[in-house]
Amino acid sequence: MEMATYRTVVALLFCVVVLFQGCESDVKCRNDSGAEVDWYILYKLPNVKDGGLSYLYMDESTGGWRRSTEKINSRSGALANTLKPLLDFYNRKTEGFGYMLYNDQLPKQSRNQRRHTNAPSSFGHSKGVVMLDRQTGVWLSHSTPRFPTYRSKVFWPQSGNANAQTFMCVTYSHDDFREIGSQCKQKLLAYSYDSDIPKTFPNELRCVAQRSCYPKKKPWFREKMLTSLNGQQFHSFAKYKRFGDGECSQFQMLKFHVRLMINMTSIVTEQNLRHIFNSLCS
Repeated sequence: MEMATYRTVVALLFCVVVLFQGCESDVKCRNDSGAEVDWYILYKLPNVKDGGLSYLYMDESTGGWRRSTEKINSRSGALANTLKPLLDFYNRKTEGFGYMLYNDQLPKQSRNQRRHTNAPSSFGHSKGVVMLDRQTGVWLSHSTPRFPTYRSKVFWPQSGNANAQTFMCVTYSHDDFREIGSQCKQKLLAYSYDSDIPKTFPNELRCVAQRSCYPKKKPWFREKMLTSLNGQQFHSFAKYKRFGDGECSQFQMLKFHVRLMINMTSIVTEQNLRHIFNSLCS
């Protein structure tokens, strides 16, 4: 009798542990130490001396840029720590997890594929990773062609070494991904090259993942305020390819917001900003 009671108690304790573990979300932005962060910005330096794998890192706790001791392709750096739920999913599919990878410059999807391909010109010039579970998720926007590699734990493409690259990761609640899906669907026109979105997750994301929706009417530009898990607000700007020169005056109004971000990150100079907008409106 005592042995049966002991086994019952152990079984109940095991169930409680599993239950509480299930309440912890692993899908969050993570720093070089693997700790959860609300957001981070990562700037990979161009290949000058060290093979193009060094990067600068910033989040709300760093007080500005710091040079990471990790490499961009490290299995213990910020990117690898953030992508861990996805990399683990490749080995063992778990219920309640979904992802979408989009890029207009595609990675090779088989060993037999000799050349890289690009997305059709009708899709947007956008790159990113969306991952989420039933509680939280991350939207990792970036500039790197062929990233991440196709269903491989070696996630970094060597083609990304030469040039400077940027990454911005933000942690959101699960419910926010309905709006994020709409942003990708209606204006970014993201080209999804790999995805697995459960049917119970936002239809807006699944629509983009299946490449079955696109903007059909004006306005061809969309701005949304998104709020991170810890309450930090971010402006999300997206424009469809039919956003014309005649609407450029509207786009000029975004200078104010961009300048605010520049003051925060010190990435782009005022001269570079003027060049960017003049190029857009020429």
